[in-house]
Amino acid sequence: MDNTNSLPFVYVVTASLGAAVGATASSTLIMQADSRFELMGIFGTGGTAATTEDSQTNPNNFTCTIRDQTTGRDLMSAPVPQRVLCGNAFRQFLEKRGIIFEPQSNLLFTFTNLTAATNNITLALHGYKIII
Repeated sequence: MDNTNSLPFVYVVTASLGAAVGATASSTLIMQADSRFELMGIFGTGGTAATTEDSQTNPNNFTCTIRDQTTGRDLMSAPVPQRVLCGNAFRQFLEKRGIIFEPQSNLLFTFTNLTAATNNITLALHGYKIII
């Protein structure tokens, strides 16, 4: 990647899930038109109260699927649990190679609640805007 035309950038996706195991919600992210986006890692949190040390450092409050609506491709074959998608408090999941999305790519995120409480989810897609 040429550093002269790239900027660190974070896209944020949020969703609110009802207070029931299995409740679902979807969010759409349309990337900006001024650049490609190179995704380097996904970080995420759910808004339920942590009741044990393990649930604080290694949470697993939701599953997520991501579909690239622009190309029609799914980015996973099945719903992925939070701790697999996002890692834990000590080791986040980072891509070995960046994943490039074209300007105005349209991503659909579908979340499923794994708790019996209201769950406010925030995902942060960390990467670089590649200015075109």
